[in-house]
Amino acid sequence: MRAALILSLKALVGGGLLWFLSTRIPLVDALSVASSVDPGVIAVAILLYLLAHTVNAAKLRVFLPGLTLWQAWRFTMIGVFYGTVLPGQLAGDAVKAVRLARAQDDGDKGGAVAAVAVDKIVGLFALFIVVALAIALDARAFGGAAVTAVALATVAAVGALAVMVFLPVPAWLGRFGASVSAWRAVSMRPRELSLALLLGLVFQGLCVGICMVLGENLNIDLSVAAWTVVMGFSSIVLLAPVSIAGIGIRDASLIGAIGMFGGSEVGAFALSLVLLIVNLAGAAVGFAVDIAGRDRTK
Repeated sequence: MRAALILSLKALVGGGLLWFLSTRIPLVDALSVASSVDPGVIAVAILLYLLAHTVNAAKLRVFLPGLTLWQAWRFTMIGVFYGTVLPGQLAGDAVKAVRLARAQDDGDKGGAVAAVAVDKIVGLFALFIVVALAIALDARAFGGAAVTAVALATVAAVGALAVMVFLPVPAWLGRFGASVSAWRAVSMRPRELSLALLLGLVFQGLCVGICMVLGENLNIDLSVAAWTVVMGFSSIVLLAPVSIAGIGIRDASLIGAIGMFGGSEVGAFALSLVLLIVNLAGAAVGFAVDIAGRDRTK
C-alpha cells in the first residue's frame, strides 16, 4: 500500500511538471514537432541506445568477469526496464544489484552488489570527465561557476571510488562483507578500473551522439560541447527519484539546458518526447529479456 502511494505521488510529480511546462510551451506544438522526426532517425537513435547499453554491459562484465556478455547485457537491460517503470534510474540499478546477488552463490553475493555500485560510480566519473572536457573547450562561454561545479562533482566521484577501493569492509557484514573484500581484491585493480573508465567514456559519447542525431533532425543547432553539457545535465537530473520514466524532469532539464544555449524551447520539448520513445523502446527490450529468460550468472 505504501509503495503504491509513493509511486502514485511520484507519477503526480512528473505529471504536474509536464502540465506546468505545457502552460508555457504548448504540448500540441511540441507533439507536432516531435511527430515530424524521420522514423528512420528514431530507429537509428534506438539502435545507438541499445549499442550504448551493450557497452555498459561490457563495463559491468569488467567487474563481474564470470558473466557472459549476454548475461551482463540481459541484467543491464532489466535495470533499464525497472529504471523506467520505477522512480529514478538508481531504482533500476538497485533491482539489477538484487537480481545479480540472488543469482550468485552465497559467497559471491556481496561482490555482485559491490560491482553494480562501482560500475555506477565509474559511469558517473566518466560523465563528469566528458562534461569537464566540453566545458574546458569553451570555458569563457560556460562561465567559472560551471567549471567549479563540474570540478567538485568530479572530485566527489573520485572520493566515492576511493572509499570503495580503500575503506575497510565492516566486520558486522559477516559473509556478505567477506565476499565484498574478496571481490575487491580481484576486481578493483588499475587495469580493471582503467578499462571500465574507457568503456564509460564510450557510453557517454554514444549518449551525446543520440542527442545530436535527434537534435539535428529537430533543427536544434548546438555545438558538440553544448550537446555534451546538455546530455550531462539531463543525465544527472534523471537520477532523482521523483518521477516515473523521467516524465516532467527530463522535459524541464532539456528545455532549461537547451534554452541556455539559445535553442528552441519547443524543439527541446519535442526532443524530450522523442527521447522518451527511445527510452521506452529500451525498456520494452528489458521487459522482453526479463520474462523470456532466467537469472543465471554461470
